[in-house]
Amino acid sequence: MLIKQNVCLRKIYIKLLLVLCVGFSSHSLSVYGDDCTDVARNTSFNLANVDVSVGKCSSTHRKKTKLKYYLYIADFAESFIEIPTSNVTDPSTTISSRYLAGRAALYDDHNRKVGTCSASFLCIQNEDGIYTDISNYLSVDNGLIVTWFTPTTLINLELDSIIHSMVTECIVVASTKVGFNPFYGKTFNLVVSSDDQKIYFKFSKK
Repeated sequence: MLIKQNVCLRKIYIKLLLVLCVGFSSHSLSVYGDDCTDVARNTSFNLANVDVSVGKCSSTHRKKTKLKYYLYIADFAESFIEIPTSNVTDPSTTISSRYLAGRAALYDDHNRKVGTCSASFLCIQNEDGIYTDISNYLSVDNGLIVTWFTPTTLINLELDSIIHSMVTECIVVASTKVGFNPFYGKTFNLVVSSDDQKIYFKFSKK
């Protein structure tokens, strides 16, 4: 009789154990299923947020990298120094030459002084015309530092003609880093233009 009771109890325990195992397995699957769903939802949500934020940041960054500056031609001319030049050989194919360098303050759209532009002009005249090699350097308080080289031709060797020869369009890279420079390594399309009073520098992200 005692043996039969023990067998019955074992059967009851086994059934209870099976019920608990099945219940636990179902609960586990439900839990993991919910977690995976939540993770997927969260991941999807986060990715959506990242895409949106990146888009906004890119748009904002593009706006920030459309930079415009100008300098006054009079300031630039008044700063000029002239380095004496002379022909090395006699006879020489060079008819005339001039080597000038100058610098002037840069201003932004709000007419605030924000940096400096300097340039040197090596002008050589021969029977084919007047050729000028211009080395340009621009440094802004926001960290932007760029240099570029402009080869051009001139009508004459007058100061006004030399300064306006800075007008060009080129691709520049902010390859110089001095202190804080969020533009370091960035590539820009630079358009240099002029009117009667100013030289303009317009940067747009490449």
